Amino acid sequence: MGKTLLKYLRSIMSVVLGYFVIVVCTVVGFKPLGGIVHLNAPLRIQAAGTLVAIISGLLGGMTAALLAARYPVRHAAAVLIFLVLDTAVVFSRGSPDPVWFDLSAAVTLMLATVCGGLLYRVLTHRHRLA
Repeated sequence: MGKTLLKYLRSIMSVVLGYFVIVVCTVVGFKPLGGIVHLNAPLRIQAAGTLVAIISGLLGGMTAALLAARYPVRHAAAVLIFLVLDTAVVFSRGSPDPVWFDLSAAVTLMLATVCGGLLYRVLTHRHRLA
């Protein structure tokens, strides 16, 4: 029973730490851009914000995949649980931007997170599906 418990704890912690990496990367990455990037921001700021979201998602997904050691894409995808909750909080607070803008930012981060798990799987040749 001890090994099974450790396996589950490792899976849970990989997902939590993957989300933590995303939070840290987005906070650090968006700070020089002035915080939250809005629709009326200059195009270069929007592009930089998109890059921050993509890099943050990739790093978070790869972190979850690396720490899980098994089923890298599945663990990276599990980080989406936290990202969906985070997105729900953002929508519940309201935003000066249109819903499509906030939703596209959230989806970009989520896709990048799953791609981080896929990238880890390809780089490490761990080809277990999902």
